[in-house]
Amino acid sequence: MTRLLPRVAEAIEAMPIARLLGLSVESTGPDRTVVSMPLRPELTFDGIHCQGGVVAMLADFAAVGAAFAAVVETGRIVATTAIEAHHLRPAHGERLIAVGRLVGPPGRTMVAAADVHLESLEGEHCLTGLFTATAINPAPAT
Repeated sequence: MTRLLPRVAEAIEAMPIARLLGLSVESTGPDRTVVSMPLRPELTFDGIHCQGGVVAMLADFAAVGAAFAAVVETGRIVATTAIEAHHLRPAHGERLIAVGRLVGPPGRTMVAAADVHLESLEGEHCLTGLFTATAINPAPAT
């Protein structure tokens, strides 16, 4: 963990959708973010298996979180502009954990990757994906 953790974690965990999903930022660095999510029955399609869009959303938070960590010191924020996610196996269990990492250099447009695992980073791999993030200036406060 680095000094970036509080700013990146606070930004992610303050989002209403992140709170709804129960996301927790486990760690972050200049180009890497790890995010976990408890798997609750209401996030599944059958009470056991997590709906695929929810798994992809967790991966998005981790990947774009890594892009945000790379530019957080500039004062910019990031927005997801493209997603390519591949589900490798059904997601089930008590928790999912995603690790996101920046693939290319930080800048206005960044490519990041994410992998989602069951239970821990050593758990079964259930999703891999590439995400494009665009760094933008935050909207003025109103």
